[in-house]
Amino acid sequence: MIKKIATALALMAAAFLFAFNFSLAKTATDGKMYDAFDKKYNQEYYDYKKGSLKFEHAQTIELSTPIKVKKGDKEYQITKVQAAVASFKTVRDYIFLKDWREYAYYAPEIDQILTEADVMNIQAIKDFEHKYSTNVSLELGPIVGMLILIFIVPLIFGFIWLKFKYNTLDFKLKNGLLEGDSPQ
Repeated sequence: MIKKIATALALMAAAFLFAFNFSLAKTATDGKMYDAFDKKYNQEYYDYKKGSLKFEHAQTIELSTPIKVKKGDKEYQITKVQAAVASFKTVRDYIFLKDWREYAYYAPEIDQILTEADVMNIQAIKDFEHKYSTNVSLELGPIVGMLILIFIVPLIFGFIWLKFKYNTLDFKLKNGLLEGDSPQ
């Protein structure tokens, strides 16, 4: 009876977690903004891990005064900016794993990625940047693991060698086979 109740509670907990997801943060992984930044990071970082891009804290900011942005040779005025914190990973040689978090700005009216220089004078963007942080972090697990292997494996090999090596001097001493010794 207790097993049935425990099983039912475990199934209900799993269903609840599956239905309501673990994260409370809003993330976006599709749309024109996603496609533009995915292409940008793929070109910018040769070790970009495909499928790792996520937008967190995405919001559309309506501008009270339009800003001018260049696209090619033409100059456009935009009144909306989509701002988000882009999270993605780069993987170099399966050892050096970096987690990136940086600001992403996009103009949906002209389908263009905006630079920080384009939006630096907008107060709403400054507030957004103060609210959320960016960083780059290196995952040390694989690096430390490789260093441990480099030092531990030779020590283990040396221990085994010393313990089980074949020593001819010991054999000759035990059996009295040294020159000048008489057999016992």
